[in-house]
Parts: sequence; structure tokens; C-alpha cells
Amino acid sequence: MRPGSRRLQQELESLAETKLERYVHDNLNRFAKDVARLASQPSVSARKEGIEECAILVEKMMREVGIQTRVLRGAEGVAPLLYGEMKGSDSNKTILFYNHYDVQPEEPLDLWKSPPFKPEFREGRLYGRGVSDDKGELVSRLKLLESYLKVNGEPPCNVKFCFEGEEEVGSVHLDDYISQNHELFRADAVFWEWGGVDDQGRPIVGLGVKGMIYLELAVKSLSIDAHSSYAAALPSAPWRLIRLLNLIKDEDERVSVPGWYDKVENLTEEEERVLEEEPFDGESFKRYYGAQSFVGGITASQARKALARRPTANIAGIWAGYTGPGSKTVLPKEIHCKMDLRLVPMQDPDELLGRLRDFLKEKGFGDVSVEVETMEPAARTSFRDPFAQASIKGGESVFGKKSVVRLSEPGTGPLYVFTKRYKIPAVSIGVSPPDNAIHAPNESIRLDLFEKGILWLAETTRTYLSE
Repeated sequence: MRPGSRRLQQELESLAETKLERYVHDNLNRFAKDVARLASQPSVSARKEGIEECAILVEKMMREVGIQTRVLRGAEGVAPLLYGEMKGSDSNKTILFYNHYDVQPEEPLDLWKSPPFKPEFREGRLYGRGVSDDKGELVSRLKLLESYLKVNGEPPCNVKFCFEGEEEVGSVHLDDYISQNHELFRADAVFWEWGGVDDQGRPIVGLGVKGMIYLELAVKSLSIDAHSSYAAALPSAPWRLIRLLNLIKDEDERVSVPGWYDKVENLTEEEERVLEEEPFDGESFKRYYGAQSFVGGITASQARKALARRPTANIAGIWAGYTGPGSKTVLPKEIHCKMDLRLVPMQDPDELLGRLRDFLKEKGFGDVSVEVETMEPAARTSFRDPFAQASIKGGESVFGKKSVVRLSEPGTGPLYVFTKRYKIPAVSIGVSPPDNAIHAPNESIRLDLFEKGILWLAETTRTYLSE
């Protein structure tokens, strides 16, 4: 391209960006009302409440923008997966947007300042269940496309949408949907479901997630509950579980199962540098959660690295016997324990589950029930990938602050479905503030960040396509 032609192209791109910014700003209130519209429809996947109705509404909103849609269905009781597509000016590139329309349960209701499924605008925020996780993010993607169409007449590249309704219960059918429609979801890059800024207003670029094995252990020692006086002669299921749990993790917070760390790779020098540059206020983190120290006495720097790279073995809940008011002398017949075992890249959930079962059998606990609820491997996009770099630059351009790069979120999601199957990059960026209270009462988004989040998506796309 000749210098004059390049300069003209840059001027046209700048003009288009200005028009896009103006359109988003002028229509922000209407965009936010569509978030409220979607959040007004309950869609609690844990109870399978309102899922079908919400899927119908999401497809309607997709069609209102002009997206060509398909509703994919699984077996009875499986949430529909919504697919959409639209051709763009650059037919050689395709960006896929993944989001989910299901939400967490709204309890405890008494802590909400307004009804969770009657979204309310207050002081520059929108409150309601799902307005951040993930309906606000989902709508931001639709409004980005609407803005492209109104300003330019078409998106800058091909776009695809994958909206599922089971993310909050482990995305148990997403892999099946994708494998049965492999070509449908083929793309060059993925905007993942969620993102936002930190407490300093710096844009956060997420490049990966940990994997997880979520399971329930059940120890049964008796056929019926017994009077606790018989504990002198009868076995105790709770005490047996306690002994089992003490075997799984040692005093140094390492999983004791042989071979658990065999495939854990060391960080590269560049990854170490990126982790060191990630802002992390250890004292504020501990203070927020009421912790006196980090686990095992590690430093704040070590804690930051552990959140991204350390496998975990967490006890999520234990229940047995009598837990009501007053006293009841009982020897419980059984005890149950839910655990989530977080994994890092290269660890294979299937392999490690087998190692855990073998370990329990070897230690004399082969009769203990191990029921797996979900399993997902970790996933990560390279810091040097062009799409990751475009997201970093895009955030800095829109927010005017250095982007915070997270090699891996401490949590888990079905990112692997796309990164491993299609060998494509995926990044998490979005519209959410750090104090959005997701999964908790009074969930919210800030309208100013909702606006900037849409522009961040646009700037990332522009940068990615121009390089």
C-alpha cells in the first residue's frame, strides 16, 4: 500500500471509530435497558428455572440486531445452545463471542436491596441477578454488533455467537454441542464471557483459567443412625472421612496423591515477568476476606503466583448427622463431602481422577463413593499471541491506563472447548467493575464501564484485524 493510501485508510478508520463511540454513547441508556430486560427473566440453571424462556428471549434479541440464529438442542432437560453468525467486510477472519444466559441462584433474598429479578437503576449502576454475570456481558456483545451495523453497515469481520445456558452448573453439555457441530463454531479467535477492570480502573486481560475436578465423597458406615453411646463399639463415618481427607493433602498444602504434579510445567522467564507485573495488594486481599495470613505463610508475591499456577484441593462442604439447634446425641450412618480440585495447564483431569481412585484404594478407602459432577482441563492463551496483544493494546487505548495481564484466572470455565479443539486464542475482556458482587446479593454493573467495555471490544477487534 502506498503511503498516501495508508494515511487515507487510517483517517477513515479514525472517523469510523469516532462515529462508533458517538453511537454507543448516545444509545447507552437504551443498551442498559436491554440488560435490564434480559435480567428480568429468571434463568437459574441450578433449579432449571426459566431456562427455556430465557433462551427464547436471547434468540429474539439476537434477531433484533440482525443475526442469523440457530437453536441447538440436546436431550430433554438440557439447556438450548444459541448459535448466531453474520458475515463481515473481512471474510478471512472470524471472531466468536462466547457467553452464557444462565445465572446463579438469588439467595439469600433478605440481603437484596431490590428484587433480584426486577432490575433497578441506582446512582449510575444497574442492580439485579445476572446483570454482570453474564447477561450484561452478553448484551454488550450484541450492542457492539448493532453499533457496527448502524455506523458501518456491517461488522469488520465475520462474527459468530455461542450462548449457552449451563455455565453456572459446569457447562456439562457444551463439549457435546461443539463436537456435534464442529464446523459451525470454527473461528480464528474467541472473546470469552467476562471481564472488566481492577480497583484502580485498569483494564484486565484474562488469558486462561484453571481446570477442575468437582466431586462428592460419601462414606457410609451404618445402615441407620445410631445413639451416640454406641460409638464405643460402632464405626464412625465422620471420623473415617476426616482421616481420608488428611491423606489427600499434606501440611505443606500439596496434594499427596502420587503423580499429581508430574505434568505441571515451570513458568517461562516471560511468564514470570508478567506475573510479577500483575498488581496484587496482598494486605487488602487478606483484609477483604478476614484472613490473618496467606495459607502456609507464603508471601503476597507467592500468593499471586499460587492463584494462577498452584493446583488446589478444596473442601467445598461437609454434611452429616445433626446440625440443628440444641443437642442431639447421634452417631451418623454416613457423611458427604464436596471437593473441587483445581488444575493447571497440562494436568489431565481423567488421568488424575484415576490416580485419586487408586490412591484411596491403596490407603484402604476403596469402598468410599467418589461421584464426579464436572471435570474440565485448564486452558491458556499465549501472552505473545496477536489477539492477546490486541486486547492489551485495546484496553490501554480505551481506558488510558496500562492493562493488567492475568496469565490465568484462579477460577474455572469451559475455555478448553475452543482453545484445545480449534487451537485458537481466547481472551477475557468485558464491562464489569471489581465490586460487582457476582454470585452474591446486589449484583451490579456500572453504566460508564458498560460503555467503555463495548468500546474496548471494538478497539481490540480493530487492532487485531489491522496487524
